[in-house]
Amino acid sequence: MFFLRKLIIKLSNLKFAIFLMLSIAFASALGTFIPQDRISTDYINIYNKEPFLKILNGDKILFLELDHIYTSSWFLTLLILLCISLAACSFRTQIPSLKASLKWVDYDKEKKFMRLELANNWQISNKEELISHSSKVLENNGWESLNYGNRISARKGVAGKLGPIIVHIGLLILLIGSAYGNFTRQSKEQYLTNNEELDLINDSSNEKFTIKLKEFSIVRENDGKPKQFISTLDFKTNKSDIIEEKIAKVNHPIRYQGLTIYQADWSIPNIILEIDDLKYQLQLKPIPEFGEQIWGILIEIGEKNKRNYLLTIDNEIGPVKVFNSTTFEEEDLYVDGKVSFINESKLKLLKINTSSGLIIKNDPSIPFIYASFVFIIIGIILSVVPTKQLWILINENTAKFYIGGLSNRNLSGFKIEFESLTEQIKNF
Repeated sequence: MFFLRKLIIKLSNLKFAIFLMLSIAFASALGTFIPQDRISTDYINIYNKEPFLKILNGDKILFLELDHIYTSSWFLTLLILLCISLAACSFRTQIPSLKASLKWVDYDKEKKFMRLELANNWQISNKEELISHSSKVLENNGWESLNYGNRISARKGVAGKLGPIIVHIGLLILLIGSAYGNFTRQSKEQYLTNNEELDLINDSSNEKFTIKLKEFSIVRENDGKPKQFISTLDFKTNKSDIIEEKIAKVNHPIRYQGLTIYQADWSIPNIILEIDDLKYQLQLKPIPEFGEQIWGILIEIGEKNKRNYLLTIDNEIGPVKVFNSTTFEEEDLYVDGKVSFINESKLKLLKINTSSGLIIKNDPSIPFIYASFVFIIIGIILSVVPTKQLWILINENTAKFYIGGLSNRNLSGFKIEFESLTEQIKNF
């Protein structure tokens, strides 16, 4: 029993809780720099050549479970210890503090007023009605009071003592919800072209529905850099023929039937090209050697003497750049109906097809996360509410009136309120 009590004291220590929070924050930072949940060979290939921070190669990353930090045994242990620490702190410190604030403290001797932060006293003549008047003044100013006949105990802002407890409850819900989400959330990335449909099902609610990409567009800056990606999606459930239109943008996801759909990326999957009066739909592939978001394909062009040409494109409006793989000569094709002659062949660019990259997530922990934020916000708001106490005593033998009080925060503000109450009582 002694060992258990000592362990709880250690776990509820503020320094230990801060150490746990910093450890979790550091681990989360590692999770943003080290790609998560890839196959083992990826880590070997990437980090054996260039170790992370020059000390962590692929084998060490796998051994330390840094490839799946948020579901690793040591990360979950940190979360459990922090939950225990928060709970122990609430039971050892915050709840006893709340109970103490709910108890009425009686100041029945003049000496007690000398130890208060704020105190005042004066001679009186009308002793009988002054206590009753003081009670009314306190009540009119929002104080809760208890009358003992010749003295009063009053308090205000007791709800402030609930703040830290509610914050701890919110943090517990957040930690438990996050851990639950790490094991239950599902995510997939899907590219859709215009008018392409995708059937989805929410594993949590078993709801089935279909999404269709109605339109995808890119808003660009004056210098041509992408500013915003916009996907207009039509939603239709199996239970109804009603179609709902929703718009997904970067940092503005769609939430529907328990799923969250994020606008993540875009690509150019293919172009339609007319070569010598024949139409071809050419499937493009990313060419990272040329730079980010450049797609291309190598094809043969020429009626008699065929040669290899590399076709590349880096935006949704063109042009398609055609490179001769031998001479590296370049020619641009635009979607304008004009015919270009390359190696005696007629080429006409008919269409550039784009696709929207959507990330579809099913995260059952989201309600827990939102609920935790509500608790934390409410707790923080209550935590800034000062808890104030005030006492009044009339010494019938000396005909002297004593008033004093204290506050756990914002003493300067309480001093102004204390002086105002004193004046209201004095002017009776």
